[in-house]
Amino acid sequence: MRDIHSTTGMSQSDNNRNGLLDLLRFAAAMLVTVYHFLYRGGREGGYLDHAYGAAGNTITLGYMGVNLFFVISGFVIIWSASGRDWYAFSVSRLARLYPAHLVAMTITFLVMAWWAQPPFVTDVSQWLANLTMLAPLFGASFMDGAYWSIVIELIFYFWVVVGLFTGALPRHADLAVAGWMALIVLNNLVIGSRAAELLFLTEYGAYFALGVMVWRLSSLGASRFRLFLAGLALVMTFHAAEVQRLDVIARLGEASTPAMVALANGFIVAVFLIAATLGRHVRAGPWVLALGGLSYPLYLVHQNAGYILINLSAPMIGKWSAAALAILMSLAVSWWIYRHVEPVGRRIIRALFSPAARFLPRTITPYPAPAE
Repeated sequence: MRDIHSTTGMSQSDNNRNGLLDLLRFAAAMLVTVYHFLYRGGREGGYLDHAYGAAGNTITLGYMGVNLFFVISGFVIIWSASGRDWYAFSVSRLARLYPAHLVAMTITFLVMAWWAQPPFVTDVSQWLANLTMLAPLFGASFMDGAYWSIVIELIFYFWVVVGLFTGALPRHADLAVAGWMALIVLNNLVIGSRAAELLFLTEYGAYFALGVMVWRLSSLGASRFRLFLAGLALVMTFHAAEVQRLDVIARLGEASTPAMVALANGFIVAVFLIAATLGRHVRAGPWVLALGGLSYPLYLVHQNAGYILINLSAPMIGKWSAAALAILMSLAVSWWIYRHVEPVGRRIIRALFSPAARFLPRTITPYPAPAE
């Protein structure tokens, strides 16, 4: 997520970019990719014809890379929203997410349509539903199972837009997070409403909220209230991680122990805190920018297409070489999307939507420079 312009319109220097967060996002994407190829693909849904045994068992907690994405997103998105109004933020998010989604989803569709063997079957109606990024609303499944977390992100963005439109964000972000955390605690520990879980992201919201509060603390200074909210969000991330562990038991029939999950959750929070607080001292050179830029398309494009490539090539080159080939091909396609698709897509979306800004109600609060 790229730091592009300050509120004065001047380009930010590379020194203002958090290079460690770029590296951390790439590490999270790679963690999820390796988890899918070496562990989950061979254990659930018949995705892979080959299992990776003990090697796969060493990465059973790789799904927590998604949690790392969420906490980073909370930090970067509230940063991105600061200094923008609701419409500029909305256009920036659309320009950031949609081009890569469209191309990655279409690539997956074409590979699945060519392969056309269960469980990788698709049709044009599924492709059309996935154009919206909200396929289940139209009675279709996601083109790739990884897309569920993008919907979580979109709901988070929706509430940020509401906050910007009403003027509650970013100035009253502390109070907004306090209300959100009250909902999270109440629903997770007392009510258990599925509707509230979806609408207010009570299952994963603590990760986003922690990221938001770390940004508030690092950019605006500490207060007892902010420290309390950050601490509460931190505690609730451990609750969320345990709920995930129980879900993994239900789906895969096995999971790590509660202690291992808690340790892994503490680790991802710790590396995030280190990156968030020290990252601006790490120069964001071209390779750091590229690795950060690869993370989103890699997350989108690797899973189903990678499974198919492994199944196709493993009988000829062996399962280990097939997994390595799938990783390399996923990285190559992600690089192409990052370098050639996303810049053009962003220009097109901004050209289409920016002119409408003059006709819409605007709200903006001067704050530290936004991130992209």
